[in-house]
Amino acid sequence: AVRGANDGIWDWDFKTETIYYSPRWKSILGYAEDEIKDQPNEWFSRVHPEDLEGLKLDISAYLGGITTHFENEHRMLHKDGTNRWILSRGISVVNDDGVATRLAGSQTDITDRKYAEQKLLHNAFYDKLTNLPNRALFLDHLQLAVERAKRKPDYKFAVLFLDIDRFKEVNDSYGHMVGDKLLIEFGQMIASRMRSTDTIARFGGDEFVILIDDIIDESNVTQIAEWIDSELANPFLVKEYEIFVTVSIGVVLSDIGYERAEDILRDADIAMYDAKGNGRAKYEMFKPEMRVRVVERLEIENDLRRAIENNELRVYYQVIGSLNTH
Repeated sequence: AVRGANDGIWDWDFKTETIYYSPRWKSILGYAEDEIKDQPNEWFSRVHPEDLEGLKLDISAYLGGITTHFENEHRMLHKDGTNRWILSRGISVVNDDGVATRLAGSQTDITDRKYAEQKLLHNAFYDKLTNLPNRALFLDHLQLAVERAKRKPDYKFAVLFLDIDRFKEVNDSYGHMVGDKLLIEFGQMIASRMRSTDTIARFGGDEFVILIDDIIDESNVTQIAEWIDSELANPFLVKEYEIFVTVSIGVVLSDIGYERAEDILRDADIAMYDAKGNGRAKYEMFKPEMRVRVVERLEIENDLRRAIENNELRVYYQVIGSLNTH
Protein backbone atom coordinates (compact mmCIF):
# COMPACT_ATOMS: atom_id res chain seq x y z
CA ALA A 1 0.00 0.00 0.00
CA VAL A 2 2.85 2.38 0.83
CA ARG A 3 4.61 1.62 -2.46
CA GLY A 4 1.37 1.99 -4.42
CA ALA A 5 0.41 5.32 -2.92
CA ASN A 6 1.45 8.46 -4.79
CA ASP A 7 1.46 10.32 -1.49
CA GLY A 8 4.28 10.18 1.01
CA ILE A 9 3.48 8.22 4.19
CA TRP A 10 4.77 9.02 7.65
CA ASP A 11 4.29 7.33 11.03
CA TRP A 12 5.40 9.10 14.19
CA ASP A 13 6.05 6.88 17.22
CA PHE A 14 5.85 9.03 20.36
CA LYS A 15 7.43 6.35 22.56
CA THR A 16 10.67 6.15 20.58
CA GLU A 17 10.44 9.71 19.21
CA THR A 18 11.11 8.42 15.70
CA ILE A 19 9.19 8.88 12.46
CA TYR A 20 9.00 6.41 9.61
CA TYR A 21 9.18 8.21 6.27
CA SER A 22 8.17 6.27 3.19
CA PRO A 23 10.36 6.33 0.06
CA ARG A 24 7.75 8.51 -1.65
CA TRP A 25 7.80 10.98 1.29
CA LYS A 26 11.52 11.41 0.71
CA SER A 27 11.34 11.56 -3.08
CA ILE A 28 8.76 14.36 -2.92
CA LEU A 29 11.55 16.45 -1.40
CA GLY A 30 14.14 15.14 -3.87
CA TYR A 31 15.93 12.71 -1.52
CA ALA A 32 16.91 9.09 -1.90
CA GLU A 33 15.94 6.37 0.59
CA ASP A 34 19.17 6.55 2.61
CA GLU A 35 19.45 10.35 2.71
CA ILE A 36 16.79 10.95 5.37
CA LYS A 37 16.84 9.27 8.78
CA ASP A 38 13.92 8.56 11.12
CA GLN A 39 14.18 11.67 13.31
CA PRO A 40 11.39 14.30 13.64
CA ASN A 41 13.92 17.00 12.82
CA GLU A 42 14.16 15.64 9.28
CA TRP A 43 10.60 16.95 8.81
CA PHE A 44 10.47 20.11 10.93
CA SER A 45 13.90 21.47 9.99
CA ARG A 46 12.80 21.61 6.35
CA VAL A 47 9.53 23.48 7.03
CA HIS A 48 9.56 27.14 6.00
CA PRO A 49 10.16 29.34 9.10
CA GLU A 50 6.92 31.27 8.45
CA ASP A 51 4.89 28.02 8.42
CA LEU A 52 6.57 26.07 11.22
CA GLU A 53 4.62 27.58 14.12
CA GLY A 54 1.28 26.97 12.40
CA LEU A 55 2.19 23.33 11.71
CA LYS A 56 3.12 22.70 15.33
CA LEU A 57 -0.05 24.44 16.56
CA ASP A 58 -2.24 22.27 14.31
CA ILE A 59 -0.55 19.10 15.57
CA SER A 60 -0.98 20.20 19.20
CA ALA A 61 -4.60 21.21 18.63
CA TYR A 62 -5.42 17.79 17.21
CA LEU A 63 -3.60 15.82 19.90
CA GLY A 64 -5.23 18.02 22.55
CA GLY A 65 -8.69 17.25 21.23
CA ILE A 66 -9.38 20.80 20.04
CA THR A 67 -9.76 19.67 16.40
CA THR A 68 -11.17 16.41 15.07
CA HIS A 69 -8.37 15.75 12.58
CA PHE A 70 -4.89 16.97 11.72
CA GLU A 71 -4.44 18.81 8.44
CA ASN A 72 -1.96 21.52 7.51
CA GLU A 73 -0.56 23.18 4.38
CA HIS A 74 3.04 24.34 4.62
CA ARG A 75 6.13 24.94 2.54
CA MET A 76 9.09 22.58 2.74
CA LEU A 77 12.62 22.95 1.43
CA HIS A 78 13.37 20.69 -1.53
CA LYS A 79 16.84 19.30 -2.09
CA ASP A 80 17.25 21.58 -5.11
CA GLY A 81 16.83 24.65 -2.88
CA THR A 82 13.26 25.51 -3.88
CA ASN A 83 10.21 25.44 -1.64
CA ARG A 84 7.37 22.99 -2.29
CA TRP A 85 3.87 23.35 -0.92
CA ILE A 86 2.91 20.27 1.11
CA LEU A 87 -0.48 19.11 2.39
CA SER A 88 -0.04 16.91 5.46
CA ARG A 89 -2.91 14.94 7.02
CA GLY A 90 -2.89 12.50 9.91
CA ILE A 91 -4.75 10.59 12.63
CA SER A 92 -3.61 9.42 16.03
CA VAL A 93 -3.42 5.96 17.56
CA VAL A 94 -4.33 5.92 21.27
CA ASN A 95 -3.74 3.36 24.04
CA ASP A 96 -6.28 2.01 26.54
CA ASP A 97 -5.90 5.18 28.61
CA GLY A 98 -6.81 7.39 25.64
CA VAL A 99 -3.30 8.75 25.32
CA ALA A 100 -1.92 9.15 21.79
CA THR A 101 1.06 6.86 21.19
CA ARG A 102 1.40 7.46 17.45
CA LEU A 103 0.44 9.96 14.79
CA ALA A 104 0.36 8.62 11.24
CA GLY A 105 -0.60 10.24 7.99
CA SER A 106 0.20 11.28 4.45
CA GLN A 107 2.05 14.03 2.64
CA THR A 108 0.97 15.39 -0.74
CA ASP A 109 2.81 17.80 -3.04
CA ILE A 110 0.27 20.57 -3.81
CA THR A 111 2.73 23.07 -5.31
CA ASP A 112 1.01 23.21 -8.69
CA ARG A 113 -2.37 23.76 -7.06
CA LYS A 114 -1.07 26.54 -4.81
CA TYR A 115 0.61 28.33 -7.72
CA ALA A 116 -2.61 28.02 -9.73
CA GLU A 117 -4.58 29.51 -6.81
CA GLN A 118 -2.08 32.34 -6.46
CA LYS A 119 -2.28 33.05 -10.19
CA LEU A 120 -6.09 33.11 -10.09
CA LEU A 121 -5.98 35.46 -7.10
CA HIS A 122 -3.45 37.69 -8.84
CA ASN A 123 -5.49 37.79 -12.04
CA ALA A 124 -8.58 38.76 -10.03
CA PHE A 125 -6.94 41.90 -8.68
CA TYR A 126 -4.24 42.88 -11.19
CA ASP A 127 -4.32 44.09 -14.78
CA LYS A 128 -2.91 41.44 -17.12
CA LEU A 129 -1.18 43.90 -19.44
CA THR A 130 0.56 46.28 -17.01
CA ASN A 131 0.53 44.09 -13.87
CA LEU A 132 -0.82 47.09 -11.97
CA PRO A 133 -3.78 46.78 -9.59
CA ASN A 134 -7.14 46.71 -11.36
CA ARG A 135 -10.43 48.44 -10.56
CA ALA A 136 -11.46 45.87 -7.91
CA LEU A 137 -8.24 46.18 -5.89
CA PHE A 138 -8.14 49.97 -6.29
CA LEU A 139 -11.70 50.33 -5.02
CA ASP A 140 -10.80 48.19 -2.01
CA HIS A 141 -7.80 50.41 -1.17
CA LEU A 142 -9.85 53.55 -1.79
CA GLN A 143 -12.68 52.41 0.50
CA LEU A 144 -10.13 51.72 3.25
CA ALA A 145 -8.89 55.29 2.83
CA VAL A 146 -12.48 56.58 3.05
CA GLU A 147 -13.06 54.67 6.29
CA ARG A 148 -9.78 55.90 7.73
CA ALA A 149 -10.71 59.50 6.91
CA LYS A 150 -13.94 59.05 8.86
CA ARG A 151 -12.02 57.94 11.96
CA LYS A 152 -9.17 60.45 11.69
CA PRO A 153 -10.20 64.02 10.81
CA ASP A 154 -6.60 65.04 10.10
CA TYR A 155 -6.08 62.26 7.54
CA LYS A 156 -6.36 63.36 3.90
CA PHE A 157 -5.94 61.65 0.57
CA ALA A 158 -6.49 62.42 -3.10
CA VAL A 159 -7.45 60.56 -6.27
CA LEU A 160 -6.12 61.39 -9.72
CA PHE A 161 -7.99 60.05 -12.76
CA LEU A 162 -5.72 59.99 -15.85
CA ASP A 163 -6.76 59.52 -19.45
CA ILE A 164 -4.20 59.52 -22.28
CA ASP A 165 -5.23 62.07 -24.90
CA ARG A 166 -5.88 60.77 -28.43
CA PHE A 167 -4.66 57.29 -27.55
CA LYS A 168 -6.80 55.85 -30.34
CA GLU A 169 -4.58 57.67 -32.83
CA VAL A 170 -1.57 55.75 -31.48
CA ASN A 171 -3.32 52.43 -32.06
CA ASP A 172 -4.53 53.49 -35.50
CA SER A 173 -1.10 54.79 -36.56
CA TYR A 174 1.30 52.25 -35.07
CA GLY A 175 -0.86 49.22 -34.23
CA HIS A 176 -2.22 47.73 -31.02
CA MET A 177 1.05 46.02 -30.03
CA VAL A 178 2.81 49.39 -29.94
CA GLY A 179 -0.18 50.85 -28.09
CA ASP A 180 -0.01 48.09 -25.48
CA LYS A 181 3.74 48.63 -25.02
CA LEU A 182 3.11 52.35 -24.58
CA LEU A 183 0.54 51.62 -21.84
CA ILE A 184 3.05 49.38 -20.04
CA GLU A 185 5.79 52.01 -20.15
CA PHE A 186 3.39 54.78 -19.13
CA GLY A 187 2.27 52.72 -16.10
CA GLN A 188 5.89 52.01 -15.14
CA MET A 189 6.76 55.70 -15.38
CA ILE A 190 3.94 56.69 -13.02
CA ALA A 191 4.65 53.81 -10.61
CA SER A 192 8.32 54.81 -10.36
CA ARG A 193 7.34 58.06 -8.61
CA MET A 194 4.70 56.66 -6.28
CA ARG A 195 5.37 55.77 -2.65
CA SER A 196 4.72 52.26 -1.34
CA THR A 197 1.62 53.59 0.46
CA ASP A 198 0.15 55.00 -2.76
CA THR A 199 -1.80 52.93 -5.28
CA ILE A 200 -1.76 53.22 -9.06
CA ALA A 201 -4.21 51.13 -11.05
CA ARG A 202 -5.21 50.63 -14.65
CA PHE A 203 -8.94 50.61 -15.28
CA GLY A 204 -8.68 49.36 -18.84
CA GLY A 205 -8.09 51.11 -22.14
CA ASP A 206 -6.00 54.21 -21.57
CA GLU A 207 -7.39 55.06 -18.11
CA PHE A 208 -5.17 55.05 -15.02
CA VAL A 209 -6.08 56.07 -11.47
CA ILE A 210 -3.79 57.06 -8.59
CA LEU A 211 -4.59 57.11 -4.87
CA ILE A 212 -2.23 59.52 -3.11
CA ASP A 213 -2.23 58.51 0.53
CA ASP A 214 -1.81 60.74 3.57
CA ILE A 215 -1.35 64.18 1.98
CA ILE A 216 -0.90 67.47 3.81
CA ASP A 217 -2.64 69.81 1.39
CA GLU A 218 -3.54 70.37 -2.25
CA SER A 219 0.04 71.21 -3.19
CA ASN A 220 1.11 67.59 -2.69
CA VAL A 221 -1.31 66.57 -5.42
CA THR A 222 -0.59 69.39 -7.85
CA GLN A 223 3.13 68.53 -7.65
CA ILE A 224 2.35 65.00 -8.84
CA ALA A 225 0.15 66.26 -11.68
CA GLU A 226 2.80 68.77 -12.76
CA TRP A 227 5.52 66.11 -12.58
CA ILE A 228 3.51 63.85 -14.88
CA ASP A 229 3.08 66.72 -17.32
CA SER A 230 6.81 67.51 -17.29
CA GLU A 231 7.77 63.86 -17.77
CA LEU A 232 5.55 63.62 -20.82
CA ALA A 233 7.57 66.37 -22.49
CA ASN A 234 9.94 63.53 -23.38
CA PRO A 235 8.81 60.92 -25.93
CA PHE A 236 8.29 57.24 -25.21
CA LEU A 237 10.63 55.07 -27.29
CA VAL A 238 8.53 52.11 -28.39
CA LYS A 239 10.29 49.83 -30.88
CA GLU A 240 11.58 52.24 -33.54
CA TYR A 241 9.00 54.94 -32.82
CA GLU A 242 9.20 58.12 -30.76
CA ILE A 243 5.72 58.74 -29.40
CA PHE A 244 4.67 61.92 -27.63
CA VAL A 245 1.56 61.76 -25.49
CA THR A 246 -0.33 64.05 -23.13
CA VAL A 247 -2.83 63.24 -20.40
CA SER A 248 -5.94 64.86 -19.02
CA ILE A 249 -6.20 64.52 -15.24
CA GLY A 250 -9.13 64.89 -12.90
CA VAL A 251 -8.31 65.41 -9.21
CA VAL A 252 -10.51 64.85 -6.17
CA LEU A 253 -9.53 65.73 -2.61
CA SER A 254 -10.96 63.78 0.32
CA ASP A 255 -11.83 66.88 2.33
CA ILE A 256 -15.04 67.21 0.30
CA GLY A 257 -16.32 64.37 2.46
CA TYR A 258 -17.28 61.04 0.89
CA GLU A 259 -19.02 57.90 2.10
CA ARG A 260 -18.30 55.62 -0.85
CA ALA A 261 -15.26 54.98 -3.02
CA GLU A 262 -17.47 54.85 -6.13
CA ASP A 263 -18.54 58.47 -5.57
CA ILE A 264 -14.93 59.63 -5.51
CA LEU A 265 -14.19 57.85 -8.79
CA ARG A 266 -17.30 59.37 -10.34
CA ASP A 267 -16.21 62.89 -9.44
CA ALA A 268 -12.59 62.28 -10.51
CA ASP A 269 -13.91 61.07 -13.87
CA ILE A 270 -16.08 64.19 -14.18
CA ALA A 271 -13.07 66.43 -13.46
CA MET A 272 -10.98 64.52 -16.02
CA TYR A 273 -13.57 65.10 -18.75
CA ASP A 274 -13.68 68.74 -17.73
CA ALA A 275 -9.91 68.88 -18.34
CA LYS A 276 -10.41 67.31 -21.77
CA GLY A 277 -13.14 69.80 -22.58
CA ASN A 278 -10.85 72.67 -21.63
CA GLY A 279 -8.18 71.75 -24.14
CA ARG A 280 -6.60 68.50 -22.89
CA ALA A 281 -3.04 68.09 -21.52
CA LYS A 282 -3.97 69.64 -18.17
CA TYR A 283 -5.45 68.81 -14.78
CA GLU A 284 -8.63 70.06 -13.16
CA MET A 285 -9.54 70.00 -9.48
CA PHE A 286 -13.07 68.71 -8.95
CA LYS A 287 -15.68 71.25 -7.89
CA PRO A 288 -19.30 70.35 -7.00
CA GLU A 289 -20.62 72.61 -9.76
CA MET A 290 -18.96 70.29 -12.30
CA ARG A 291 -21.31 67.53 -11.21
CA VAL A 292 -24.26 69.90 -11.51
CA ARG A 293 -23.29 70.69 -15.12
CA VAL A 294 -23.00 67.00 -15.95
CA VAL A 295 -26.42 66.28 -14.45
CA GLU A 296 -27.96 69.19 -16.34
CA ARG A 297 -26.40 68.01 -19.60
CA LEU A 298 -27.73 64.48 -19.06
CA GLU A 299 -31.19 65.82 -18.27
CA ILE A 300 -31.18 67.88 -21.46
CA GLU A 301 -30.07 64.88 -23.51
CA ASN A 302 -32.78 62.72 -21.95
CA ASP A 303 -35.39 65.40 -22.51
CA LEU A 304 -34.37 65.74 -26.16
CA ARG A 305 -34.61 61.96 -26.69
CA ARG A 306 -38.10 61.92 -25.21
CA ALA A 307 -39.02 65.02 -27.22
CA ILE A 308 -38.15 63.26 -30.47
CA GLU A 309 -40.03 60.12 -29.45
CA ASN A 310 -43.11 62.14 -28.42
CA ASN A 311 -42.94 64.47 -31.42
CA GLU A 312 -42.53 67.49 -29.12
CA LEU A 313 -40.11 69.42 -31.31
CA ARG A 314 -41.46 72.03 -33.72
CA VAL A 315 -39.34 73.37 -36.55
CA TYR A 316 -39.78 76.95 -37.80
CA TYR A 317 -38.49 78.27 -41.12
CA GLN A 318 -37.64 81.96 -41.26
CA VAL A 319 -36.75 83.53 -44.56
CA ILE A 320 -33.90 86.03 -44.54
CA GLY A 321 -34.07 88.07 -47.69
CA SER A 322 -32.36 91.09 -49.23
CA LEU A 323 -34.62 94.02 -49.95
CA ASN A 324 -32.18 95.20 -52.62
CA THR A 325 -32.11 91.99 -54.65
CA HIS A 326 -35.43 90.55 -53.36
